[in-house]
Amino acid sequence: MKTKYIILIVLFTGLMLSCGSTKTAINPDDKFLGDWSLIAQSTPQGDVPITMTITKNKVGGFAGSLSSMMGDFAMRNLILKAGVISCDFDVQGAIFEFKGVFSNDEFKGETLGPGQSYITNGKRKVD
Repeated sequence: MKTKYIILIVLFTGLMLSCGSTKTAINPDDKFLGDWSLIAQSTPQGDVPITMTITKNKVGGFAGSLSSMMGDFAMRNLILKAGVISCDFDVQGAIFEFKGVFSNDEFKGETLGPGQSYITNGKRKVD
C-alpha cells in the first residue's frame, strides 16, 4: 500500500513540475538588442549618423527604429536571424531597404533606396 502512495506522489510531483515550467528558450539574436551607432556613408547629405535601436515587441518578436537628422523611422518587416538583419522603412513616401550583419559589437550593412545604395556600418553604442 505504501508503494502505491509513493508512486502516486512521485508521478504527481513530476506532473506538477513539468506543467508549471515557465522556462522560455533564449533567442541567440537577443544579444543584438539595444542601441547601435551607425554611419550611412556618402549620401547626398554627406556621411549621416544613425542610431539604430532594436527591441522586442509584446509577442517576443524583434522591433526597431532608425533615427537620424532626416527623422525617426520605424523598421518595418524586420527580420533578425543568425545575426543577419533586414527591414524596410519609409522616408517621405520613398521605400528604403536596410540590411546587414552583426559580428559581436560591430555592424556592417547597406541602405538601399530608389536608385541609391549607401554603405552603413557601425558599432554598439556604449553608454
